[in-house]
Amino acid sequence: MIHGIDHIVIAGPDLDALTATFKRLGFNVVGGGKHPIGSYNTLIGLGDGAYIELLSFYEHSPKHYWWDAVHKRGGGLIDFCMQTDDIRGDYSIFAAQAVEMSPLVGLSRVRFDGYKLAWLNNEIYGEYQGLIPFIIEDETPREERVPKQNQHENQVIGIDTITLVARDLGKARRIMDAALRSEGEPVRDSALKASGIVYQVGPHRLEYLKPNDDSSPLHAHIAADAPVPWRIRFKTDGAARSITPDDAAGLRIELA
Repeated sequence: MIHGIDHIVIAGPDLDALTATFKRLGFNVVGGGKHPIGSYNTLIGLGDGAYIELLSFYEHSPKHYWWDAVHKRGGGLIDFCMQTDDIRGDYSIFAAQAVEMSPLVGLSRVRFDGYKLAWLNNEIYGEYQGLIPFIIEDETPREERVPKQNQHENQVIGIDTITLVARDLGKARRIMDAALRSEGEPVRDSALKASGIVYQVGPHRLEYLKPNDDSSPLHAHIAADAPVPWRIRFKTDGAARSITPDDAAGLRIELA
């Protein structure tokens, strides 16, 4: 069963620059490691048990399923992962909904201290990437994969909401209703001139929005073929504020 957001993936062409940006925004960024598939990362732990993965590539890897999202579609918040205690059962639900994805894959990452982490996850492809979460179940203890340092200068304590742009709201709703075993609630965003559905999954919310007309900024987002996630809202004990994409490596961030 899916319990909440495991982590979000923020990607760019230069990991050092990406790391420096998030340090400047008041996040405590720690070392991650290298994957044997051409990518590497740094990490930001959060008090709610989720974390942020800052990702780039240490070698030319055009066959990697996130390569185009970084190098052709602008990067930023490109994907998100949800944790499960029954990955095979949840995978079968996505498969029954005809989600384009890989078989379950055993992956690993060697931390900078030499500890080798291992887990199972799937990869989401095509129109579903960034819209439908990939799922993960650990083989080594999850607490070894999640950063323990979760105190931040900006006082962020966790993820509140991921807002995603849905070209086909009916399809997104059908898949997520099945995967989460619950029906989404209707939601409207007058500022974005959009409407959609929202799911509460543990401490986190997933908000799927479709533009009401061509004047919505989400319409331009779709036309540009940008990665599907539109905005990330974090919970903070500090001051509420908005951070523009120009200041956050392509992301729209709200601290609430």
